[in-house]
Amino acid sequence: MNRSGQPAPEGIAAALIPALETAFAQPDAADLAELFVDNVGWRDVYGLTLNIRQCHSREEVSELLVAVSDEMAPTGFEIDVDRPAPSHAADGTVEVFFRFETTIGRVRALAYVDGNGKVSNLLTLLDGLHAAPPVWPRRGRFDIQNPGQRWSSHIEAKSAFVDEDPEVLIVGGGQFGVMTAASLARLGIEALVVDRLPRVGDVWRTRYEALLLHQSYGVLQFPFMKYPESFPEYLPKDKFADWFEVYVKAFDLNFWTSTTVLGATYDEDTERWAVELELADGTRRTMRPAQLVMAMGGLGVPSFPQMAGLDSFAGEKVHAVDYREPSPYVGKDVLVVGMGTTAHDIALDITLAGGRAHMLQRSPLIVIDLPTANKMYGDLNNPEIPTDLVDMRSLATVYPKQRQAFLDFQREVADVDDIELSSELERAGMRVWKGEDQTGFYYSFLRTLGGFYINVGASDAIVRGDIKVVQAAEVQQFDELGLIMSDGSHRHFDSVIFATGSEAPAEGLRRILGDDLVAKVGKIWGHDTDGEMSNVLKPTAQAGLWIMMGSIPMARQLTPPVALRIAAELKGVIPASFDDEAHPTRRRRLPLHAADNGRLIAEPEPISQHEATGRTNA
Repeated sequence: MNRSGQPAPEGIAAALIPALETAFAQPDAADLAELFVDNVGWRDVYGLTLNIRQCHSREEVSELLVAVSDEMAPTGFEIDVDRPAPSHAADGTVEVFFRFETTIGRVRALAYVDGNGKVSNLLTLLDGLHAAPPVWPRRGRFDIQNPGQRWSSHIEAKSAFVDEDPEVLIVGGGQFGVMTAASLARLGIEALVVDRLPRVGDVWRTRYEALLLHQSYGVLQFPFMKYPESFPEYLPKDKFADWFEVYVKAFDLNFWTSTTVLGATYDEDTERWAVELELADGTRRTMRPAQLVMAMGGLGVPSFPQMAGLDSFAGEKVHAVDYREPSPYVGKDVLVVGMGTTAHDIALDITLAGGRAHMLQRSPLIVIDLPTANKMYGDLNNPEIPTDLVDMRSLATVYPKQRQAFLDFQREVADVDDIELSSELERAGMRVWKGEDQTGFYYSFLRTLGGFYINVGASDAIVRGDIKVVQAAEVQQFDELGLIMSDGSHRHFDSVIFATGSEAPAEGLRRILGDDLVAKVGKIWGHDTDGEMSNVLKPTAQAGLWIMMGSIPMARQLTPPVALRIAAELKGVIPASFDDEAHPTRRRRLPLHAADNGRLIAEPEPISQHEATGRTNA
């Protein structure tokens, strides 16, 4: 007991571990009632479900444990001595890191226990695979292990895949592409990354010259290799791009540049893809991987909005993906269509260079000042705390509590710190809001992949009047020279830059995989019935297909367990029952409806005609 008469964290952990082992191995409703609070949140990241699944009540936990306990046979529960010892968390619960094993692999876990000794939140994270142990760190001498070979020739031959196909083909050389490849390489699986651009890192290098990342490098760490201490806190895009080259070379990743994916089909009989590639020299090659990873960000189809009279405009019309630097716009009147991060950065870049930038606003925007945003990132900005420890704590948050945390941050931090900035922006003619249900900027990202701007200077320029904001509702149409306004006035523009992002992710996927397969996969991004991202970073309805997109922290946190799941597929160790679309590991039946004070409010999902016959929708 401690001085308050409450059990010490070590005592709580000592009682918790054997109780959890019993509950996981032989789920019993009575035992679970003693162990978990009614609205317990459990997030499983491939540990027991071989999927990313959430439960938001004790009944759901029970159902899922019953579905997996026989096949996964969790055992060997113990305190994780490589993590901090049991201790009190900021909310008064006791934080307990532990680990255990299953028939498939090793699982690291994190539980939060309330004052009554019941688990209120739980994370189980796949951390190793029995069938694919890490091949790092490498031991021995290369010349002894590979007589007669030179290292450079060995790496070149390995990457050429002359007489074989890669088991995993990764389309896209951004953060998800290289992190997934590194995570697979660590397991001894040689994936191939293909990218249409001519140099590793060009996905960032070819963006506008003024770009500096709006998050500190503590937030943007890669797995397995930290940035040098010499790096600036906020990385210029070229330095970030160069890091991709360093990373690919450090881990000897197989990476083909100037390679275009022309199309891909899946053979159900051979369980292999046929992916047609056009190489840098114009030749074509068909690869037949077992697993296809689409890591193309938003899947890359620029979006151009329909705007009255736009075809008649005689000036330059360009999408932001083709904007590089401001010199062509010095002394010019430029209309930037859009209000997201790229739009703000380009407008500020042009203004600082001597151009006259206007921003056309079509919908309200969440604006958060950089120091305020940094408060949300918390310990990721603290170099004294290991990134993987911060990530594990972050991964433990389930949807209802995550959403409540966003609400609390907006109300208690952003509304307080940024009230003056928001008021000044509104006086300058911008429509500012707090997001859906006032959930703030990061929840907006999880819903729409955008909808916010972290102020690194453009908001101040708007407040000063250096950048003008034009409301779309005040525009009648374009003409040859610019905009005809609703009040009959005219605004002249020399150029229009569309910072309007990309089409929905499905459109980029459709160009490679076709209509039928995209329809089979269904919704991409946005919350699914669990509170996870729909069909992203987890198995899809199409065997052997993975869609990887999101933030850099999401890539760092989730590509290692995704790689373990892919390896499990390749090694054939996934229980057959888990592949059934009706299995509880595949999806949660109740849709998300709302969340209140950390509790999920759900309403029954209508039974579809397919489910009535024993099948579920993909």
